Amino acid sequence: MLCRNSSAAGAIQKLPYIMIFKTTHYCWNNCPHCCESAGANMPKKYISSAIIENYIKQAINDPKFSKDLVFTGGEIMSAYKYHNEPNYVKNLLNLALNNGCSVDIKTNAGWTLTPMRNIIFDDMVDVLSAHSISSFRLIPMQVSLSLDRFHPHAMQKNIDFITEMSRRQKNSTCVINISSFGQDTDMIDEMLGKLRKQNNDVHPISVFGGTNNNMSPAPQNDMWSVNGNIILRFSIGTLFDGGRAKNIENAYHTPMPQFSFLTPGNPPKVLMAFDSFGNVTLGENSGKKITVPWRNKDGTPRPLNNIKRDLEKQTAIEEERWIFNETNRRVAQSIKKDINTVLILFKSKKR
Repeated sequence: MLCRNSSAAGAIQKLPYIMIFKTTHYCWNNCPHCCESAGANMPKKYISSAIIENYIKQAINDPKFSKDLVFTGGEIMSAYKYHNEPNYVKNLLNLALNNGCSVDIKTNAGWTLTPMRNIIFDDMVDVLSAHSISSFRLIPMQVSLSLDRFHPHAMQKNIDFITEMSRRQKNSTCVINISSFGQDTDMIDEMLGKLRKQNNDVHPISVFGGTNNNMSPAPQNDMWSVNGNIILRFSIGTLFDGGRAKNIENAYHTPMPQFSFLTPGNPPKVLMAFDSFGNVTLGENSGKKITVPWRNKDGTPRPLNNIKRDLEKQTAIEEERWIFNETNRRVAQSIKKDINTVLILFKSKKR
């Protein structure tokens, strides 16, 4: 929740923003914790690369754009099987990097267990190689995987992805972010142990590239090197009660409406997520979503400036509504408390 003395709408206007493209809501899995309710029952529909390119090119000229892009889903790699655009994922990654943006591509890596694995690995390595101008140069691209009890065969898929990317890398370094939940952090230790058993060179590294020989601290607090050409990072997230996760005990509840649409940092950044249903949402987890359409009724994309303006307006409305409801709730609580006090006094006088 933003500070009560700040304006949520003002944050959208003044702060830099990240653009997230939820390219599809289709996924091979139907994970019980999915805050997007993505799954195999969702339509095999994708945001076209032309529309994404249109928004990236508009944003590039906006000084408020942080030049950070996220490509996710559903499962974005399902496009290899179900989308009619050839080289869809590869083109999106090149588009981001060619425009000087950093990019994070999120996948559950389920495709590593399918015949599609070779072409997807080839494309990932091609993108890394095309944007590396010197040996083992670190480029602004990250692949994000999930390691938790909810994703089927998560351990196997993570290890397979890491070892295969390491084997194929020739002239660049791949950054892989492993995201987990607090109750699943033991899986990180297990994964690092299994990577070592496969005769991989696995060790923690400092921010400046030195080796950390102390193997005892919690691994999620470090970055790790695998064979000198893979950098592993770990992030421990919160299980929010959005989507199907509302059925999971102890899933964190976000107040309504959701004003927690900022990333940590100085300054923080606004998360602006475009989805395959034609909406732009602030943030991506739970609570009442602040959402406006990114396309017109005829299906054509709306100008980015108009979308941002409408998000500001909608946020201001939701903030005002929340303040009004919260004020009424507190007044009602105060009245109830006063009535209870009077009743207690009345009963004591009767005695």
